[in-house]
Amino acid sequence: RFRTAYRLMAQLQLATSARPLASIASAAVSLLRATAGRPPSTSTSVSAAYKRQNSLVVGAQYRKNQFPLRPLLPCRWLTTRHAAGLSNGLNPSTSQTPARHQHRRALTMSALSSAPATARDPGFAAVPTPPNGVTTTLLIVTKDEYRDSNPLRRLLACEGAMPAGRFDVHVGASLADFPQEVLNSSEGGPVALLWWFGDPDVLGQIMRTECAQPNLTGREKVTLPSSKSQTPAGVTAPATAAAAAAGGECGRVVWVHSGAAGVENVLRLSEVRDSAVPLTNAKGAFSASLGEWAIFGCMWFAKKVNAMRKAQAAGKWMRDSVGMLQGKTMSIVGYGDIGRACAVRAKALGMRVVALRRNPQRSMGDECVDELLPLTELHSAMAAGDFVVLSLPHTPQTEGLVDAAAVACMKPGGVLVNVGRGAVVDEPALVDALRRDAIAGAALDVFTVEPLPEGHAFYGLENCLMSFHCADLTDDYFELTMDTFMQHARTYAGGVGDGSEGATWNLVDKSAGY
Repeated sequence: RFRTAYRLMAQLQLATSARPLASIASAAVSLLRATAGRPPSTSTSVSAAYKRQNSLVVGAQYRKNQFPLRPLLPCRWLTTRHAAGLSNGLNPSTSQTPARHQHRRALTMSALSSAPATARDPGFAAVPTPPNGVTTTLLIVTKDEYRDSNPLRRLLACEGAMPAGRFDVHVGASLADFPQEVLNSSEGGPVALLWWFGDPDVLGQIMRTECAQPNLTGREKVTLPSSKSQTPAGVTAPATAAAAAAGGECGRVVWVHSGAAGVENVLRLSEVRDSAVPLTNAKGAFSASLGEWAIFGCMWFAKKVNAMRKAQAAGKWMRDSVGMLQGKTMSIVGYGDIGRACAVRAKALGMRVVALRRNPQRSMGDECVDELLPLTELHSAMAAGDFVVLSLPHTPQTEGLVDAAAVACMKPGGVLVNVGRGAVVDEPALVDALRRDAIAGAALDVFTVEPLPEGHAFYGLENCLMSFHCADLTDDYFELTMDTFMQHARTYAGGVGDGSEGATWNLVDKSAGY
């Protein structure tokens, strides 16, 4: 009965695309009652049965040796819906970009479009699109050295996907650089904020000015939608910019965007974190480069590059066996956009992929994943991986997650690769494991304290490959993140329909921290 119900649910999910799981289960129960004879009698028992069954599927998706029956919902059955209308990436066909970047951006667009659409559906209901004809004041917080950069010049000229005539743009590095008539007035049109690698405290200062404060004088208070079915947990957003400007809890500020994918610098500001203003980020802009670097870190150790370089420097001929990535297991801890970029490349090299994420069901049907696990299965994933890739954000929940016990679970020949955040790793425990050769090595792009202090143990470890938080710092880094912002601006301005082709709205779940 459980198998029949679950298969019916799978068929219904394929047929209805994005129908909520609860309604799929209800429909499956109705079909089961008509066809299977003796289903459970209540929805509660069916729900419990589904949860037990689902835990088997998610936790043992491809453990065929431990799961004697054929998996009821293997990843290949729920093939990714072709996201013609849900692209989360860039749209080169509508962007006037420098010729040397067009091919790379087309590849970025393709990679983003291949991600499971279900991971991008939530949040479009929170787009605070202003009415036609209403101009939004855009305040860009940056550094003085970036004010005359090419990406900002493109934005000011409304090149690429930037909607013309919809924004009144002001660029500044301090509060004094922005028009006081905007900051000191709760009257007027909507205001949007772009954090463009400037001082985050300036963003907080703007959020404390009059323009960001509720103005209910002589007006009816606007109730902001908070339906969990429409907006991710912890995020509440105004239905429209006009509603917020008319006296909502957000004042005139209706949207904040982070030019970086990581949002810890912005979320440390209580004015942003505790407000109902939707926060978006540059998720996906740099994932391709980080995925490449993760593979590079695996290759470095598999092909014994360090030993060969030492032999070359010593003028010695070294002929030794080398390893292969094909057939090896990559465990990816934190299967978001960066994690998936790693998986795509690992799969292309014939690797087996074990993926961990907080909500595994968001990656059901991903053909790059052989085994899908919740984060609670960290130790088993660390033990299974020949290469363990960390692509986690830094949140209170992930800080120190990869501790001494987790590192101890790794294979003696295992390699730890970190392209997420340094603070998720217990660095003294990792240093100890590397010194004892308890694991083969570590490839680290990020660290708990950056810049890494002079004399740190990592500098002197031969089995530690380091880069300096520059795995994503490509020569077109700022161009890519500006393209992502312009796509958000186009979605915000209504130039692209919510969820339609080219729409981008990377809504951050403030409670989760990413």
